[in-house]
Amino acid sequence: MKKRILIYILCLLLPLLLSGCWNRREIDAISVVEAMGIDKLENGQISLTYQILRPSGVKGSSSSGEKGGGGKSVWVVTTTGETVFDAIRNASTQVDRRSYFAHNKVIVIGEESAKSGIAPLLDLVTRDPELRELVYVFITKGKARDIIEAEHPQEKIPSKGIESLAKATRASSKVPQIVLIDVLKNLVSKTNDPFIPGIELTERREDETVGKIVELHETAIFKDDKLVGWFSPEETRGLLWILGEVKSGIIVVSSPGDESRNVALEIIRASSKVTPEMNEGKLTVTVEVKEEGNLAEQMSQVDLNKPDAFKQLEEKQAAVIEEEIRAAINKAQKWGVDIFKFGEKYHRKFPSKWPELEENWDEEFPNIEVNIVVDAKLRNMGIASEPIGAEPE
Repeated sequence: MKKRILIYILCLLLPLLLSGCWNRREIDAISVVEAMGIDKLENGQISLTYQILRPSGVKGSSSSGEKGGGGKSVWVVTTTGETVFDAIRNASTQVDRRSYFAHNKVIVIGEESAKSGIAPLLDLVTRDPELRELVYVFITKGKARDIIEAEHPQEKIPSKGIESLAKATRASSKVPQIVLIDVLKNLVSKTNDPFIPGIELTERREDETVGKIVELHETAIFKDDKLVGWFSPEETRGLLWILGEVKSGIIVVSSPGDESRNVALEIIRASSKVTPEMNEGKLTVTVEVKEEGNLAEQMSQVDLNKPDAFKQLEEKQAAVIEEEIRAAINKAQKWGVDIFKFGEKYHRKFPSKWPELEENWDEEFPNIEVNIVVDAKLRNMGIASEPIGAEPE
């Protein structure tokens, strides 16, 4: 009997130990922010532009992402303040619900704001746990507000379209995939400098109307937390070759036997190794890149299945990779920005000498001699052994 009573008492007490949703917020009591743009005004104030989710507008969307009924899926609001947090609170004069940032997917920063320094703009993120560190970050050459206000032709929620673009960057490896935690790590480093993908509005003509679409283009390069310039898509891939972040993409070379025609070589896999050396005070870095690809397409009628032609393609492929890497290194050393994490490599290999190097790293980095070694191989030529329309020998 006592045992049965004890069981009853435990059954009554156990639910009290279970955690519940004590801090839950109902969807009709909050404004879910999907994307945020940050601009700096001429008077020094901060301008924030939000994409706020409208659940009633999303209900009409189909599973394929096509726009359906229910009206617009987001409401765009712009607010200003002396600081980022001040601007967020000032949004209460337009939005009657509390802004909720846990589902925010995108942060866009305007170029002028980036030139004056992004560290103060991101300070709130390091303090408020509601602002996630895995949000995608972009820099635009114009106003961040224009990007946040732009609609997406395929997605009812524009921020979802931008998020999908960020995830698709690995297909070309000409735009880096950067989330907020990557930026914050580089900002606190004494040697590494940040780089962030660029985003812009480009005109698109459809029928007789001209519209604008959001496109990822170029890469913003920073010295400490200030924007100093932009890398082209090819220079960006040179940066990613060094970091070992090239996952896929196409290398276009001229065809052996017909230099006026192009051949597309698909990148299948790639890896890199960075080796720092120090000899009598002179710093040298050797960058070794190994790449494997396939012949994906040829515009010429030359039989590329022959050993000599195959070898020439490999040499051309390696030359393009080396050229992209060299272009990235030259510009980075000219600007004095260590976006390759060379400082980290020296710190690990020469820990006893690192304190002295770290103190003068801004002077040391531009003078590092960089040797590039590329090993590029082609594995196969696809199903067809000869180009379409080739004359038999």
